[in-house]
Amino acid sequence: MANQVTVTWHGREYEAVRKSADQSGEPAAVWQVLRDGAVLTSFPADHLDDTAEVKEKVVGWLEGNGSRPAADVGRQ
Repeated sequence: MANQVTVTWHGREYEAVRKSADQSGEPAAVWQVLRDGAVLTSFPADHLDDTAEVKEKVVGWLEGNGSRPAADVGRQ
């Protein structure tokens, strides 16, 4: 199980960091996706997540949200 995964997408680096419920304030563990320290999104973490699965989820989210306005947190 990974606790941090770096994803490069369109020349930019994103970090996916696994946070426990206590650390994230969520009811269960999550992966937080960050760009330059700003949280872009989060998704539920599974204790069996491997690096490839996390990267796939992050890239899927980035591709689905690539057209968000530049004013969104972390998108610039």
